[in-house]
Amino acid sequence: MTQKFASAKHMAQFDEFSQIARAEASPQTRSIMPETGSPAQQMSRFFVNQSFFDDVLRERAILPQRPNEPIVASTFKEEQVPGYAIGLHPASETPIAVQFKVGGQKTSSQALILRPGQIVRPHGQPKGVVDGSFSGFAWGLPFGWLGGGLATILVYQTPDADGAWIGNSEVAFHHSRYQIVAPGALPANAPTNWPLHFPWTQALQGAGSIIQTGKAAIAITSPTRLIMRLRLPSLAAPATMRFVFQVTSDFDRDGAGAPILTPVGFVEFTWPSYAASGGAGNLGTQFPYFELAGPIIRFGTDGDTPNPPLGGMQLMDTSGGALTGAFVDITRFGHI
Repeated sequence: MTQKFASAKHMAQFDEFSQIARAEASPQTRSIMPETGSPAQQMSRFFVNQSFFDDVLRERAILPQRPNEPIVASTFKEEQVPGYAIGLHPASETPIAVQFKVGGQKTSSQALILRPGQIVRPHGQPKGVVDGSFSGFAWGLPFGWLGGGLATILVYQTPDADGAWIGNSEVAFHHSRYQIVAPGALPANAPTNWPLHFPWTQALQGAGSIIQTGKAAIAITSPTRLIMRLRLPSLAAPATMRFVFQVTSDFDRDGAGAPILTPVGFVEFTWPSYAASGGAGNLGTQFPYFELAGPIIRFGTDGDTPNPPLGGMQLMDTSGGALTGAFVDITRFGHI
């Protein structure tokens, strides 16, 4: 007689069947075909900066945006992707605004703003919804945000899908152009041009005829640095430029929040001398870059004080005229 011995695989299957029969385990459903789904889907988009360098609009320029829409219309995009949570990857260069669809209903009237590294789980079960998931969403740049750049999101499509992210990436939040004026040409009040809160009520849209309105929803909690570019092809001798600040959020508010107009503060920077270089073509005109850190970058002057709005920065030439009339391009960076 030939004796047959059960293989280890068969013994394991028998043991599993026995546990199910004794109610010690639950049966598991396994697909015989490879699964096409995934616990998460990744999407990336690149957004144009909403603030920009312009000879006319200078430091208050912003692309046109409708104030009654929480997502900038030119960036609005709907996704028919269901899920349980959305995360904005920490390497993203901009915050985003997200509106969820739940239970086949229309897009919610409220938008949630995600900063890089943040995950939102809109849990809860509205009437008629069983599992607490969303059926789709729309996303784009938040209304009033001045920056842009790459944004990468992860859509978590199962209840237990998750992400463990750390850190908060540095983002560029304001691109602007400022004119250097002679001491005698300083205005009575500095232009409203140095925000840290967005939407920014003093931004000028399009050709500058419409002032943006809206309650601030995003704050730069930790400004990190600024990079500036002097738009002069050459500088014969070192020249000093003064940043003149009026009504900063850090120093010039009283106990009731009212602005203190005096004293006005300043920080100085000396541009080194340099010769014109380059030949014909696109590389013929070359402007110097410099990076600044320190107290100057932490100041916020949103100019949100009414009648009239106050709070801003003016560049002044203290070199005797070498810099008067020139423009400086500045990009400001920070953490949200």
